[in-house]
Amino acid sequence: MDNLSRIKKRKKLAALSANVFRYFFLITVSYIVMFQLFYIFTYAFRDTVDLTDPGVVWLSKNYTLQHIKDAAKVLQYGKSVFNTVSIQLISGILEVLSCAIAAYGLARYNFFGKKLLFAMVLLTIAVPAQMIAVPMYLNYARFDIFGILGLIGKLTGKMLKPNLLDSGLVFYLPSVFGVGLNSGLFIFIYRQFFKGLPKEFEEAAAIDGAGPLQTFLRVILPSSKVAILTVFIFSVVWHWNEYYYSVLYFEDNYPLSVQLSLLNTSAASGGLDDNRGLTMAACLIFILPVLILYAVLQKQFIKSI
Repeated sequence: MDNLSRIKKRKKLAALSANVFRYFFLITVSYIVMFQLFYIFTYAFRDTVDLTDPGVVWLSKNYTLQHIKDAAKVLQYGKSVFNTVSIQLISGILEVLSCAIAAYGLARYNFFGKKLLFAMVLLTIAVPAQMIAVPMYLNYARFDIFGILGLIGKLTGKMLKPNLLDSGLVFYLPSVFGVGLNSGLFIFIYRQFFKGLPKEFEEAAAIDGAGPLQTFLRVILPSSKVAILTVFIFSVVWHWNEYYYSVLYFEDNYPLSVQLSLLNTSAASGGLDDNRGLTMAACLIFILPVLILYAVLQKQFIKSI
């Protein structure tokens, strides 16, 4: 009995220690994340007088919306959000669909070079954007399709290589063909999910006379809401925050991420003082759409994880 009671006490102590460690870890991570948001919210609505008051640490004595108004003006918020949604967000949605198609082929069909192709897909996850930025820029500056447009141009004596820079096509085209931003990771996520689906789904659809495309659209996609939602959120957030390619490809139609990086210069040219309140207000209205998206989809996202 003594040995049994000791074992039970050890198990209870181990379980208690595990729970303490778990909650300590969760509280620490939550504090690190929430502290940043609390800091942004606090300074975004803090009056300019309180910014220089050493007695004001967390809660302000005076609140104002002037920083939000100034940040929206400096960032050209309406135009920038429109550019971000029309280019980056649409590209993210296109990428969700194209990566699903590519992953389904890798998960369900056998063909020559399948393993090599999947290895190349995984390789794209490790390749940094800077390695392919220059050739992609040159290709978009004088766009051609397998040299066909150049050949036609030589035969007709006309320049047929359009300049795609500063247009949404520089993001639309890679997204449509499944080689967009972080597409390798999305294909991997989809592939692992599709491999776990029962093959009886396709067999039942084939008996009903459905072809591969009908099976994919009517059976596989409706059964893959978890994977689609996960990829959708990741894709939208990464496209929303995308900066490197946007600076490289665009000269005028800047998305919100680029406008945020130019905040100091834009504020100075607009006659506004660059202060912490303006900076935090700009950060707040930048992340606000993403926070709203997560708030709407948080239950489904947590279930998908």
